[in-house]
Amino acid sequence: MKLSIALIFLSGLALSLSASRSKRAAYELPDGAELIVGPIRTTFVCSNEGYYADIENNCQIFHICHTAVHADGTSEMQHWSFLCGNQTVFNQYSFTCSNFEDSIPCARSGDFFYLNANLHIGSDVPLHNDQDAANAVSMIPGRPVQPPVAGPPAGGFRG
Repeated sequence: MKLSIALIFLSGLALSLSASRSKRAAYELPDGAELIVGPIRTTFVCSNEGYYADIENNCQIFHICHTAVHADGTSEMQHWSFLCGNQTVFNQYSFTCSNFEDSIPCARSGDFFYLNANLHIGSDVPLHNDQDAANAVSMIPGRPVQPPVAGPPAGGFRG
């Protein structure tokens, strides 16, 4: 009986250590991050897998969320936070840190959170379709909306 109680205690301790490690990974940013971002708001919570711009931190921080399934069948949402380089923001359309001028406006990042679902569809499915691209380009300041570029002719290029 004592052995089973000890095992339950130890397994509970392991789960709480695992959960605390996962929580600690969120917002573990480099020293001096507040010099770039200002006061850091730590309110973002992962609800789905993917890459997410942190709108409350002006998209200078982004998060990776991943569901880990343990051997015992339980799962937990893991959360890691990253700081974009100085003078860059997380572009939710491209899942990259980019110059402010080349990125969709931070406040509109939530309009592209759905793109995370495309990451798990398959390697033969494009991340973006023509409508996604047109929406993103229309939001980037100073970028004229352009029609999609046509591909090569059906017979290929001739030289």
